[in-house]
Amino acid sequence: MKNIKLLHLAFLFLALSASSCGKQNDRIEVEIPKRETFVVEKKSVLGQEKVKTKQGPFDMPALSFQYEEIEDLFKPEDLALHYGVIHLDYVNRLNTAIHNTPYVTDSLVGILNKVTPAQIEIANLAGASYNHDFFWQSINKNTTTSPNTSLSALITSSFGSYNNLKAEITRIAVEFEGAGWLWLLVDHRNNLTLVTTDNNTNPITLRLGKPLLVIDLWEHAYLPLYKNDKEKYIKALLPHLNWEFANRRLENRER
Repeated sequence: MKNIKLLHLAFLFLALSASSCGKQNDRIEVEIPKRETFVVEKKSVLGQEKVKTKQGPFDMPALSFQYEEIEDLFKPEDLALHYGVIHLDYVNRLNTAIHNTPYVTDSLVGILNKVTPAQIEIANLAGASYNHDFFWQSINKNTTTSPNTSLSALITSSFGSYNNLKAEITRIAVEFEGAGWLWLLVDHRNNLTLVTTDNNTNPITLRLGKPLLVIDLWEHAYLPLYKNDKEKYIKALLPHLNWEFANRRLENRER
């Protein structure tokens, strides 16, 4: 009988101990990490932040968007090739070409205004660098930018309407043959006009006026995704034209 009572007490002790342990476990507090600890700086998986020239004075301009942020316009790997290989090569070669020349202290615009017809290599490389810089600024990852009041008035007076301007951009781009660029600029009569330039020339070297936006018409800009359908490329690009950049250019007297 005594053994039965002892056994009963032992079971009761174990039950109370288990219950006590359970209650203690229920009261254990676990600190949940704050959401901010999971936030990391947004970087391109293709490493666009690492695109640097070998030497000065010119470095690569920082893009206002990550490669992956405009996938409705360009594939990230195509942008990596265009910006991180083709554009970078132009700037590297320009830095080499102007080494030990007076151009080493000039801006790209300064070089383009001073370069002589005999300096073909420098003119070509400076033009390619300037044109690509301008192209990246002419693109916005958002599709909500629009011309301001002043620019809208110029568009209406020069083209009749914004829709007419877009139609004309498409027509000229599709009809353009070879490698080059399509520019929206303010000419010397203060009118808006669309002009194309071959290869790596631009409105600065040709003294055509003040550029506001540019579209790259070289095949490396659109061929990987759009093949030979240039019209599809232009229609995809039109919503991404950076009218905020054009607005600032119009109000700024810098060329």
